[in-house]
Amino acid sequence: MVLASNFLVPNATFVVELIAFLLVLGALARWVLPPLNRMMEERQDTIRKALEDAEEARRRADETEVEYKRALDEARAQARQLVDEANRLGEELRAQARERGEQEYQRLLTRATGDIQAATQQAAEQLRGQVGELVVLVVERVIGQVMDDRAQRALIDRTISEAESEAGIGGSAAR
Repeated sequence: MVLASNFLVPNATFVVELIAFLLVLGALARWVLPPLNRMMEERQDTIRKALEDAEEARRRADETEVEYKRALDEARAQARQLVDEANRLGEELRAQARERGEQEYQRLLTRATGDIQAATQQAAEQLRGQVGELVVLVVERVIGQVMDDRAQRALIDRTISEAESEAGIGGSAAR
């Protein structure tokens, strides 16, 4: 009776419960924990592999970014070089066009000057002939006689020379 009332002494129920607990604990340790541990290790391996893959992908992304920047810089340099080359060619073409224009201008100016001189010469000749005819006509009416060709020519030349000397024009073209 004394034993049943002392709470520090285990009774038979406690011993049975302890044995059952140990059996359950042993069963868990033998059949449940190994698959759980194996699954946890597989999961850890999967996570570790994913982290390594992520690290490798980040490293490759960094390398790709560096390569991209290098290629972009190279492309910009080439574009700059092409623009410079195009500008240089444009300047050359502009200079060549300017030179061709200047040459064409000089050619046209020379031809126009020649045409003007020829027209001036022709006009002077026509004017000289008309003035000569008028002088002969006036002289014939004044003196009342017809002049021979030699006298007409001498009179015309003298009159034109005097007219040109008064006007300040050289009369060598008519003679």
